[in-house]
Amino acid sequence: GNCAAGFGVCCIFTVSATGSEISQNCTYIVNPNFPSNYAPSSTPTTLTYTVKKCSDDICRLRLDYDLFTLTTPSTATAKDGQCTTDKMTIKTTDRTTVPGTGTTGTYGNYPQLCGTNTGLHSYVDLSCTSTDEATISFTLGDSTNNQYKVKVTQYSCNDPCISSREGCFQYFTGVTGTINSYNLANSKQLATLDYTNCIRQEAGYCCIEYTVISYAVTGTQTCAAAATRCASASTCTMEYIIIPNVINDGSIAELNYDRFCGKNLNPVGFPANNLPVRTCECPFEISYVTGITAKAGTSTTSTEDGFSIKYRQIPGGC
Repeated sequence: GNCAAGFGVCCIFTVSATGSEISQNCTYIVNPNFPSNYAPSSTPTTLTYTVKKCSDDICRLRLDYDLFTLTTPSTATAKDGQCTTDKMTIKTTDRTTVPGTGTTGTYGNYPQLCGTNTGLHSYVDLSCTSTDEATISFTLGDSTNNQYKVKVTQYSCNDPCISSREGCFQYFTGVTGTINSYNLANSKQLATLDYTNCIRQEAGYCCIEYTVISYAVTGTQTCAAAATRCASASTCTMEYIIIPNVINDGSIAELNYDRFCGKNLNPVGFPANNLPVRTCECPFEISYVTGITAKAGTSTTSTEDGFSIKYRQIPGGC
Protein backbone atom coordinates (compact mmCIF):
# COMPACT_ATOMS: atom_id res chain seq x y z
CA GLY A 1 0.00 0.00 0.00
CA ASN A 2 0.94 3.69 -0.10
CA CYS A 3 2.85 5.28 2.77
CA ALA A 4 5.16 8.25 3.51
CA ALA A 5 2.58 10.74 2.22
CA GLY A 6 2.44 8.97 -1.12
CA PHE A 7 6.20 9.04 -1.70
CA GLY A 8 6.82 5.43 -0.83
CA VAL A 9 5.39 1.94 -0.81
CA CYS A 10 4.78 -0.12 2.33
CA CYS A 11 5.57 -3.80 2.02
CA ILE A 12 4.26 -6.49 4.36
CA PHE A 13 6.04 -9.83 4.09
CA THR A 14 3.89 -12.85 4.94
CA VAL A 15 4.46 -16.60 4.67
CA SER A 16 2.07 -19.46 5.39
CA ALA A 17 3.11 -22.54 3.41
CA THR A 18 5.13 -25.15 5.25
CA GLY A 19 8.80 -25.13 4.26
CA SER A 20 8.83 -21.36 3.77
CA GLU A 21 12.12 -19.52 4.34
CA ILE A 22 12.19 -16.07 5.93
CA SER A 23 15.02 -13.64 5.23
CA GLN A 24 13.18 -10.29 5.36
CA ASN A 25 12.98 -8.53 8.69
CA CYS A 26 9.53 -8.12 10.25
CA THR A 27 7.99 -11.00 8.30
CA TYR A 28 4.69 -12.47 9.48
CA ILE A 29 4.09 -16.21 9.78
CA VAL A 30 0.39 -17.00 9.43
CA ASN A 31 -1.51 -20.26 9.29
CA PRO A 32 -2.74 -21.50 5.91
CA ASN A 33 -6.25 -20.15 5.20
CA PHE A 34 -5.57 -17.17 7.49
CA PRO A 35 -7.49 -15.34 8.93
CA SER A 36 -9.80 -18.36 9.10
CA ASN A 37 -9.04 -21.54 10.97
CA TYR A 38 -6.78 -24.09 9.26
CA ALA A 39 -8.11 -27.64 9.11
CA PRO A 40 -5.35 -29.89 7.72
CA SER A 41 -6.36 -32.76 5.44
CA SER A 42 -4.71 -35.23 7.81
CA THR A 43 -3.54 -35.06 11.41
CA PRO A 44 -1.13 -34.77 12.97
CA THR A 45 0.59 -32.49 10.51
CA THR A 46 3.63 -30.26 11.05
CA LEU A 47 4.27 -26.93 9.35
CA THR A 48 7.84 -25.61 9.52
CA TYR A 49 9.25 -22.14 8.86
CA THR A 50 12.98 -21.40 8.63
CA VAL A 51 14.27 -17.97 9.65
CA LYS A 52 17.56 -16.96 8.05
CA LYS A 53 19.53 -13.92 9.17
CA CYS A 54 18.83 -10.77 7.17
CA SER A 55 22.35 -9.55 8.10
CA ASP A 56 25.40 -11.16 9.69
CA ASP A 57 25.16 -9.23 12.98
CA ILE A 58 21.71 -10.58 13.90
CA CYS A 59 21.77 -12.40 17.24
CA ARG A 60 18.16 -12.26 18.50
CA LEU A 61 14.73 -12.97 17.10
CA ARG A 62 11.59 -11.59 18.68
CA LEU A 63 8.37 -13.50 18.07
CA ASP A 64 5.25 -11.40 18.66
CA TYR A 65 2.10 -13.46 18.87
CA ASP A 66 -0.45 -11.16 17.26
CA LEU A 67 -2.70 -14.20 17.16
CA PHE A 68 -1.94 -17.53 18.79
CA THR A 69 -4.78 -19.99 19.29
CA LEU A 70 -3.97 -23.69 19.46
CA THR A 71 -5.67 -26.54 21.31
CA THR A 72 -5.26 -26.34 25.07
CA PRO A 73 -2.91 -28.74 26.89
CA SER A 74 -3.84 -32.19 28.10
CA THR A 75 -5.83 -32.72 31.29
CA ALA A 76 -4.99 -36.42 31.56
CA THR A 77 -3.45 -37.22 34.94
CA ALA A 78 -0.15 -38.58 33.64
CA LYS A 79 0.24 -35.77 31.08
CA ASP A 80 -1.49 -32.85 32.77
CA GLY A 81 -0.34 -29.63 31.11
CA GLN A 82 1.48 -31.29 28.20
CA CYS A 83 0.96 -29.92 24.69
CA THR A 84 -0.11 -33.30 23.35
CA THR A 85 -2.46 -32.21 20.53
CA ASP A 86 -1.12 -28.92 19.12
CA LYS A 87 2.19 -27.25 19.85
CA MET A 88 4.72 -24.73 18.61
CA THR A 89 8.39 -25.62 18.98
CA ILE A 90 11.57 -23.64 18.34
CA LYS A 91 15.11 -24.76 17.56
CA THR A 92 18.21 -23.16 16.08
CA THR A 93 21.33 -24.42 14.35
CA ASP A 94 23.22 -24.74 17.65
CA ARG A 95 20.22 -25.32 19.97
CA THR A 96 18.47 -28.36 18.59
CA THR A 97 16.74 -29.90 21.63
CA VAL A 98 12.97 -29.48 21.69
CA PRO A 99 10.80 -30.57 24.65
CA GLY A 100 9.60 -34.15 24.63
CA THR A 101 6.08 -35.30 25.44
CA GLY A 102 4.63 -38.66 26.41
CA THR A 103 4.98 -40.81 29.50
CA THR A 104 8.34 -39.18 30.24
CA GLY A 105 8.71 -35.52 29.33
CA THR A 106 11.95 -33.67 28.70
CA TYR A 107 12.91 -30.01 28.74
CA GLY A 108 14.22 -28.36 25.59
CA ASN A 109 16.41 -25.37 24.80
CA TYR A 110 13.15 -23.46 24.34
CA PRO A 111 9.69 -24.28 25.72
CA GLN A 112 6.92 -25.71 23.58
CA LEU A 113 3.75 -23.63 23.58
CA CYS A 114 0.08 -24.35 23.04
CA GLY A 115 -3.28 -22.91 24.06
CA THR A 116 -3.90 -19.16 23.77
CA ASN A 117 -0.93 -16.80 23.81
CA THR A 118 -2.21 -13.84 21.80
CA GLY A 119 -0.43 -10.62 22.84
CA LEU A 120 2.58 -12.37 24.36
CA HIS A 121 6.07 -12.70 22.89
CA SER A 122 9.25 -14.79 22.96
CA TYR A 123 12.92 -14.22 22.18
CA VAL A 124 15.21 -16.66 20.39
CA ASP A 125 19.01 -16.50 20.59
CA LEU A 126 21.16 -16.95 17.49
CA SER A 127 24.90 -17.54 17.50
CA CYS A 128 27.41 -15.19 15.88
CA THR A 129 27.73 -17.56 12.92
CA SER A 130 26.23 -15.89 9.86
CA THR A 131 24.58 -19.12 8.71
CA ASP A 132 22.84 -19.81 12.03
CA GLU A 133 19.09 -20.08 11.52
CA ALA A 134 15.94 -20.81 13.48
CA THR A 135 13.17 -23.28 12.75
CA ILE A 136 9.67 -22.58 14.05
CA SER A 137 7.31 -25.55 13.82
CA PHE A 138 3.58 -25.88 14.40
CA THR A 139 2.35 -29.43 14.98
CA LEU A 140 -1.42 -29.63 14.61
CA GLY A 141 -3.22 -32.70 15.90
CA ASP A 142 -6.82 -31.77 15.18
CA SER A 143 -8.89 -29.61 12.84
CA THR A 144 -9.91 -26.87 15.31
CA ASN A 145 -8.14 -23.99 17.08
CA ASN A 146 -5.38 -23.78 14.47
CA GLN A 147 -4.82 -20.04 14.08
CA TYR A 148 -1.61 -18.06 14.37
CA LYS A 149 -0.04 -14.83 13.20
CA VAL A 150 3.53 -14.39 14.41
CA LYS A 151 5.66 -11.35 13.65
CA VAL A 152 9.35 -12.25 13.37
CA THR A 153 11.69 -9.33 14.11
CA GLN A 154 15.45 -9.71 13.77
CA TYR A 155 17.74 -7.69 16.04
CA SER A 156 21.43 -6.89 16.08
CA CYS A 157 23.30 -7.58 19.29
CA ASN A 158 23.98 -3.83 19.44
CA ASP A 159 20.29 -2.92 19.51
CA PRO A 160 19.26 -1.30 22.83
CA CYS A 161 15.80 -2.89 22.58
CA ILE A 162 17.07 -6.39 23.35
CA SER A 163 18.85 -8.05 26.23
CA SER A 164 22.65 -7.90 26.15
CA ARG A 165 22.75 -11.50 27.36
CA GLU A 166 21.38 -14.81 26.18
CA GLY A 167 18.67 -16.87 27.82
CA CYS A 168 15.78 -14.39 28.08
CA PHE A 169 12.73 -16.10 26.59
CA GLN A 170 10.69 -13.01 27.44
CA TYR A 171 12.24 -9.54 27.75
CA PHE A 172 10.58 -6.43 29.13
CA THR A 173 11.57 -2.78 29.11
CA GLY A 174 10.23 0.20 31.00
CA VAL A 175 9.91 1.23 34.63
CA THR A 176 6.62 -0.66 34.97
CA GLY A 177 5.05 -3.58 33.19
CA THR A 178 3.20 -6.88 33.46
CA ILE A 179 4.58 -10.40 33.05
CA ASN A 180 2.11 -13.15 32.14
CA SER A 181 2.76 -16.87 31.92
CA TYR A 182 1.86 -18.66 28.72
CA ASN A 183 -1.72 -19.91 28.28
CA LEU A 184 -2.89 -17.81 31.22
CA ALA A 185 -5.86 -16.82 29.04
CA ASN A 186 -7.13 -20.40 29.36
CA SER A 187 -6.30 -20.62 33.09
CA LYS A 188 -4.21 -23.70 32.41
CA GLN A 189 -0.53 -23.79 33.29
CA LEU A 190 1.69 -25.59 30.79
CA ALA A 191 4.00 -28.43 31.76
CA THR A 192 7.61 -28.81 30.58
CA LEU A 193 8.49 -25.13 30.99
CA ASP A 194 11.93 -23.90 32.03
CA TYR A 195 12.68 -20.33 30.96
CA THR A 196 13.56 -16.85 32.21
CA ASN A 197 11.68 -13.54 32.03
CA CYS A 198 14.16 -10.64 31.98
CA ILE A 199 13.50 -6.98 32.77
CA ARG A 200 15.89 -4.30 31.56
CA GLN A 201 17.24 -2.21 34.44
CA GLU A 202 16.39 1.39 33.60
CA ALA A 203 18.86 4.21 34.32
CA GLY A 204 18.73 5.34 37.94
CA TYR A 205 16.69 2.34 39.14
CA CYS A 206 18.39 -0.09 41.50
CA CYS A 207 15.64 -2.36 42.81
CA ILE A 208 12.39 -3.88 41.60
CA GLU A 209 9.08 -4.78 43.21
CA TYR A 210 6.69 -7.49 42.05
CA THR A 211 2.97 -7.41 42.85
CA VAL A 212 0.50 -10.21 42.12
CA ILE A 213 -2.41 -9.68 39.76
CA SER A 214 -3.17 -13.42 39.69
CA TYR A 215 -1.03 -16.29 40.92
CA ALA A 216 -1.51 -20.06 41.13
CA VAL A 217 1.76 -21.82 40.38
CA THR A 218 1.25 -24.92 42.56
CA GLY A 219 -2.26 -26.07 43.32
CA THR A 220 -1.51 -28.35 46.28
CA GLN A 221 0.17 -25.95 48.73
CA THR A 222 -1.89 -23.78 51.05
CA CYS A 223 0.84 -21.34 52.15
CA ALA A 224 -0.94 -21.07 55.52
CA ALA A 225 1.96 -21.79 57.89
CA ALA A 226 5.72 -22.25 58.03
CA ALA A 227 5.42 -26.02 57.50
CA THR A 228 3.51 -25.51 54.25
CA ARG A 229 5.19 -22.30 53.20
CA CYS A 230 5.17 -21.42 49.50
CA ALA A 231 8.86 -20.59 49.47
CA SER A 232 12.19 -22.46 49.64
CA ALA A 233 13.75 -25.27 47.63
CA SER A 234 12.50 -27.89 50.09
CA THR A 235 8.80 -27.06 49.67
CA CYS A 236 8.78 -25.79 46.06
CA THR A 237 10.05 -28.80 44.15
CA MET A 238 7.96 -29.16 40.99
CA GLU A 239 6.40 -25.87 39.83
CA TYR A 240 7.92 -22.59 40.97
CA ILE A 241 9.31 -19.21 40.07
CA ILE A 242 12.76 -17.94 41.05
CA ILE A 243 13.33 -14.30 42.04
CA PRO A 244 16.95 -13.90 43.16
CA ASN A 245 17.70 -12.53 46.63
CA VAL A 246 14.23 -11.36 47.70
CA ILE A 247 14.33 -8.91 50.61
CA ASN A 248 12.75 -10.05 53.87
CA ASP A 249 11.31 -6.89 55.44
CA GLY A 250 11.85 -8.30 58.93
CA SER A 251 8.20 -8.49 59.94
CA ILE A 252 8.67 -12.24 60.31
CA ALA A 253 11.95 -13.63 61.59
CA GLU A 254 12.68 -15.80 58.57
CA LEU A 255 15.39 -16.39 56.04
CA ASN A 256 15.59 -14.80 52.61
CA TYR A 257 14.12 -16.95 49.86
CA ASP A 258 14.39 -16.94 46.09
CA ARG A 259 12.11 -19.87 45.11
CA PHE A 260 8.34 -19.43 45.32
CA CYS A 261 5.32 -21.59 44.53
CA GLY A 262 1.75 -22.22 45.71
CA LYS A 263 -1.27 -19.96 45.39
CA ASN A 264 0.19 -16.90 47.09
CA LEU A 265 3.35 -14.87 46.64
CA ASN A 266 5.01 -13.08 49.54
CA PRO A 267 8.61 -12.72 50.77
CA VAL A 268 8.61 -15.65 53.23
CA GLY A 269 5.95 -17.91 51.70
CA PHE A 270 3.26 -17.55 54.36
CA PRO A 271 0.65 -16.65 55.55
CA ALA A 272 -1.80 -17.25 52.70
CA ASN A 273 -1.99 -13.78 51.20
CA ASN A 274 -0.18 -11.87 48.48
CA LEU A 275 2.34 -9.22 49.45
CA PRO A 276 4.79 -7.19 47.34
CA VAL A 277 8.13 -8.89 46.76
CA ARG A 278 11.25 -6.76 46.34
CA THR A 279 14.83 -7.41 45.31
CA CYS A 280 17.88 -5.32 44.46
CA GLU A 281 19.68 -8.20 42.76
CA CYS A 282 20.71 -7.44 39.19
CA PRO A 283 19.97 -8.38 36.49
CA PHE A 284 16.22 -8.25 37.15
CA GLU A 285 14.63 -11.58 36.25
CA ILE A 286 11.98 -14.17 37.08
CA SER A 287 12.71 -17.76 36.12
CA TYR A 288 9.80 -20.17 35.72
CA VAL A 289 9.82 -23.97 35.97
CA THR A 290 6.94 -26.45 35.70
CA GLY A 291 6.73 -30.24 35.89
CA ILE A 292 8.87 -31.98 33.30
CA THR A 293 6.19 -34.56 32.41
CA ALA A 294 3.02 -33.30 34.08
CA LYS A 295 2.03 -30.58 36.49
CA ALA A 296 2.12 -31.73 40.12
CA GLY A 297 3.57 -35.06 39.01
CA THR A 298 2.17 -37.94 36.98
CA SER A 299 -0.17 -39.33 39.66
CA THR A 300 -2.48 -36.38 40.19
CA THR A 301 -4.11 -33.44 38.43
CA SER A 302 -4.11 -29.86 39.65
CA THR A 303 -5.80 -26.53 39.01
CA GLU A 304 -2.80 -24.31 38.39
CA ASP A 305 -3.46 -21.23 36.28
CA GLY A 306 0.01 -19.72 36.06
CA PHE A 307 0.62 -16.09 36.95
CA SER A 308 0.20 -12.45 36.07
CA ILE A 309 2.69 -10.27 37.94
CA LYS A 310 3.12 -6.52 37.75
CA TYR A 311 6.62 -5.11 38.20
CA ARG A 312 7.75 -1.64 39.31
CA GLN A 313 11.37 -0.53 39.29
CA ILE A 314 12.46 1.47 42.33
CA PRO A 315 14.81 4.46 41.93
CA GLY A 316 17.88 4.94 44.08
CA GLY A 317 21.60 5.49 44.17
CA CYS A 318 23.11 2.34 42.72
